[in-house]
This record gives sequence, C-alpha cells and structure tokens, in this order.
Amino acid sequence: MAGPTDYDDLAATYAARVATRPYNALYERPNILALLPNITGRDVLDAGCGPGHSAEWFVQRGARVTGIDLSVRMIEIARERLGDRARLVCGDAGALRGIVTDASLDLVFSSLVVHYIADLEATFAEWARVLRPGGRLVFSTVHPLATGGAAYLDTQLVEERWRWLDGTIRYYRRPLRALTEPLAAAGFVIEQLREPSPSEELRARDPRDFERLSREPAFLFVRARKD
Repeated sequence: MAGPTDYDDLAATYAARVATRPYNALYERPNILALLPNITGRDVLDAGCGPGHSAEWFVQRGARVTGIDLSVRMIEIARERLGDRARLVCGDAGALRGIVTDASLDLVFSSLVVHYIADLEATFAEWARVLRPGGRLVFSTVHPLATGGAAYLDTQLVEERWRWLDGTIRYYRRPLRALTEPLAAAGFVIEQLREPSPSEELRARDPRDFERLSREPAFLFVRARKD
C-alpha cells in the first residue's frame, strides 16, 4: 500500500464540495472552531490548509495567516481564493524551518490533517517550536475508536473508498495514547478534548449521518497549550 493520500487529483472535487457537505459543515467545522481562542490580530498557521476555506475564515476575523499544504493543486486553489490576503506555501506542515521562525505564532490550526501524518512526534515538536509560550494548538482527527475491526492499540495505515470525493483515501488510525504521548513529549498540555454529539441541524440535513454520529463519534477535537 502506498503512503497517505496525495490530494492533487482530488483537490478540485474536495474544494467544490467540502464547504457545504453536512458531515463537514455541520459537524467537523463548528466543533473545531468552537475550540479557538481569540484570533483577532494574532499570527496563525493553518497546517494542511487545503483549498483555503479555514484560512479565509481567519483572515476575515483579522488574523495574520500562513497556510501550508503538501498538495500543489490545493495551494493553487487557495491562492485563487485568498490572493495576497494570506501567505500560502506548498510544503510539509511538519517541516517548517525556513518557513516559520521560532516562537512566532499564537495558534497552529489543523483540521482533519493529523491522521495523514506518519511521524506525530516530529510534527508536534515542530508545531511547539513555532508557537510562542502559551500559544495554542487546535486540531481535529479521526477518532481513535474508528478501528474498523482492527486492534485498538495498533496504529494502522488504512485505505477507504470515499464516494463523495470519488477517490481512494489512505490515512492512519491511532489509539488515543498515540496522540496524547507525542503531545506531552512536545511540551503541550491538553486543555480540551471533545467528542461532540451531532447537532439538530445535521439531523435535519442528513438523518443517516446524524444517526451514525449519535452512536459513535467520527472525529476527536483537541485544544492544547504550549507549556
């Protein structure tokens, strides 16, 4: 099996659909945004910025934004959306030297990206490096209980066919300790860890996903502070 997903071929479809897809727009997005500190006038890294939806949201609220993504096509779409309102870089969100200086950011934000990253110890350490003391890391990722029948304590690279993207997606399923231990090693203190229930708005828009998410969470939401 190849490594985690290369989004270049899926970028246009993702950009066109993710903003209005109920699973993202009414479940993931409001729950990760609810964890954010005040961002007005703050320096923010959107780690795995994709087509720039979150980066645009930050810019509209007065943040100074750097977005980074491995996908060339995602960055092209983000630049079409944002122009010169944000600094957008094609690169590895876990290898920021030469892109972001030490202790220069107030927030690292990463929406549904952590489960594509192989080395979380190195990535969390890099995100700690670029944050100022007391800076926050806010991220969402695949929930540890989404094992798909695998042993819970195993970390596995899994492959799924996602019909809404018409593509094959590869990502890592991890136990909770594979998230919390690298965070602690990097000097982060977890402030909030959320497993939200789906909203009534999602029930009205997509009853099937509402029912599924009422039985088991799809994502885990974390806010951590650089200690």
